[in-house]
Amino acid sequence: MKSDEKKIADLIKEEVNLFEAKVSSHSLKRLNSRLDSMKTYGDITQTEYDNIKKNLIDVLSFDFKPKTSFGILLGTFTPNPKSTSYTDTNEFNPGIPFLSIQSGNDDLMTDSTGDEFWGVVRENVLTTVMLRKRLQRQYANRDREDKGGLGVDVVITNMDNYREIQAAEQELEKYKEQDRLERADEKIQIDGVWWVIDKKKEIIFKKNKPESFVTFNDFLDYPDWDDETKDEIYNRI
Repeated sequence: MKSDEKKIADLIKEEVNLFEAKVSSHSLKRLNSRLDSMKTYGDITQTEYDNIKKNLIDVLSFDFKPKTSFGILLGTFTPNPKSTSYTDTNEFNPGIPFLSIQSGNDDLMTDSTGDEFWGVVRENVLTTVMLRKRLQRQYANRDREDKGGLGVDVVITNMDNYREIQAAEQELEKYKEQDRLERADEKIQIDGVWWVIDKKKEIIFKKNKPESFVTFNDFLDYPDWDDETKDEIYNRI
């Protein structure tokens, strides 16, 4: 019975994954189409378009941390007064120019007004793209009900910098782990006494009595250590 339940659960999970994949693909096509139209009709410049598309590609190709939500600035632009989407009649910011987008049937794009493109990533999936106002950026890390916050765990305003920082942190973690392993390999307990393998000085010395040591050249002939101990030291150095 449990086996059958597991099979059903796996099938449901597979169907959900396929559905999400189809929705994501469909949404991204519509998003790309929307950006292309905005460039064609002069809503955004070629430079603004290129920057937004670059950041979008970077976001889609980046492996974000699971169980963490991200609000990501995809790009800024200067609203074109000649655009049909242009508006400067906002009840909170009258006279400040923005573009207004109505998402229609888009699964990814949300109805929004602003002069910046933002994306929201949840569970390593881009779930939402929207316009936001530049002056809202300082509140992006807040809850949704708090001055228009995004309600995310991490806010990224520069994808290039974030990617570099993450790469540096990963390298640091690798270094720490390598250092930990090397340090773990430095100590060896022989007959209840801890010895330290010093590869730089090429000696093995007593941890609590450093003046007592055996050189790498001599340890194979050291009479107080058995062959098994010597083999372990040999493998470590």
